Amino acid sequence: MPDKLPAGLYETVVTDALQTALDGFDADLVKTTSLRAADASDRIALLIARQVLRALDTVGQDDRVAVGIEVAQLLTDALNERLPRAGVSADRPTAAGQVLTAIASQQLDGSQRVPASPLIPLLDTTLLTNSRGEPTVGSQVLREIESADAIDVVMAFVRRSGIRPLLPALRRHTERGRPLRVLTTTYTGSTEATALEELADLGAEIRVSYDTTNTRLHAKAWLFHRNSSFSTAYVGSSNLTHSAQTAGMEWNVRVSAARNVDVIDKIRAVFESYWASVDFIPYAREQFQDRHGGDRLRPAPSAVAAGPPALRGAP
Repeated sequence: MPDKLPAGLYETVVTDALQTALDGFDADLVKTTSLRAADASDRIALLIARQVLRALDTVGQDDRVAVGIEVAQLLTDALNERLPRAGVSADRPTAAGQVLTAIASQQLDGSQRVPASPLIPLLDTTLLTNSRGEPTVGSQVLREIESADAIDVVMAFVRRSGIRPLLPALRRHTERGRPLRVLTTTYTGSTEATALEELADLGAEIRVSYDTTNTRLHAKAWLFHRNSSFSTAYVGSSNLTHSAQTAGMEWNVRVSAARNVDVIDKIRAVFESYWASVDFIPYAREQFQDRHGGDRLRPAPSAVAAGPPALRGAP
């Protein structure tokens, strides 16, 4: 807590130090409520986590791992003594202070496969803006594909310029028998059938909303499922177009299940509800042409003449 407490809203468990600070206010100004049982686990865990973080930051780097492991062991022992039915003793950290980063899969030829890790650590939730000198959302999504056990995509606009850089990685994903599901729309006529055809050729399941009314889908999100429980998601403004993935002034939040499991669970649940909705129809080329127009089924002549495939149709 800050040294001085300005007027405003708070949601903080009252500690001894905070109570001392509050005692300096007129009692009529201080508003408190009892901690709800439904919130107790989360709020108290947050309090302890912040205390541990603040305490360990005072330890020199040479000793921080050893002291941190010792503190974690003491906390685990105290929890196990007070609440033995919770079974936390099995999660007592080992003295070595090691971090599990992967379990390799055995290949048919006897080799081992360890997928490349995303550039952003699996534990991190962060904001991507495609700013100069920072990783682009497209480069991050590309690295996430390699380690995903299943991928769900909600994308208002899907264009060839956006999917072309991702196709090799998505092909490897589906060739390993891993699911790829895509929800998209025909709103503004931006989604290209040629892009959907390329995704379908990979084995992606695609469903399309032809709704162009006020209830139309405008979401843009990727959900990378991992059986290890370290799923991640990207939610923001970037459609599957070249500019949105690489250079556009976009805002996309990368969410980690390890930090924000409730958010990941909500994304998964909403995707499933859309997937099961009658508003999203399994993609068929002929139906898409009839309802969306044939001009998106093949590259326009001007696009063919304009340059290499990766740049055709780039907005």
